[in-house]
Amino acid sequence: MHNAWRIYRIPFTIYHLVFMDPVIQPNNKDKIFKGQQTDEQFLYFFRHHWIDLLREMVFFVIFVSAIAYLMLKMNTIQDVLQGSREIKLLFFTVYLFGTVYMHRFFIKMLNYFINVGVITDSRVIDHHKTLFFTDNQDSIDMAQIQNIEKVQEGVFPSLLQYGDIKIFLTASDTIKTFHKVPNAKFHFRALNRAKEARQNAIRGRRPVSPTAPLNIQQQPNPIPFEEQQITNTF
Repeated sequence: MHNAWRIYRIPFTIYHLVFMDPVIQPNNKDKIFKGQQTDEQFLYFFRHHWIDLLREMVFFVIFVSAIAYLMLKMNTIQDVLQGSREIKLLFFTVYLFGTVYMHRFFIKMLNYFINVGVITDSRVIDHHKTLFFTDNQDSIDMAQIQNIEKVQEGVFPSLLQYGDIKIFLTASDTIKTFHKVPNAKFHFRALNRAKEARQNAIRGRRPVSPTAPLNIQQQPNPIPFEEQQITNTF
């Protein structure tokens, strides 16, 4: 009867293999960002808060205003430059420093946008990069995180909702700090949820440690070993 049931199931097995869609494993390798793993799910990314660029923007507005004023006075400047070689050298020096400042400003702007932090379901990644000379990546597994702390002190951090996020690791005394994170409360909660989900998933797959307490229901009145030997002899 059992063999007949196996023969009866063969056509259904063939139909399932031929006509049903196979289970496709997700392949997220380099899907959202370079270095993304095959089974890794992208969650969030963040940059520094825009307050990090406020000083540069103020100086840039002052610089552009000065350039606009000089453009309006171009005829007067030409008359002054025709009379003295020292004035021409001074003008060339100011022009050179202005060109260097413009390049520095735009490099800082580009560096602001290419420096990101990435949160996935298994890692948190700090990508520190500059336009020309630096390209560093620091990856922390969610399972190695012991504690996460949000630091938001002062008037501007409270009003503009930014702050520092500190990550404490279990394996060492190293503290990873993300400075001036925008919407710090939201990213703090996202990191805690991802850390909890990752650690719970690993505990579910991990075998029971020999030192872990066994979940065994004890009998209300266990029989001593000596009495068991006596009863077994009769």
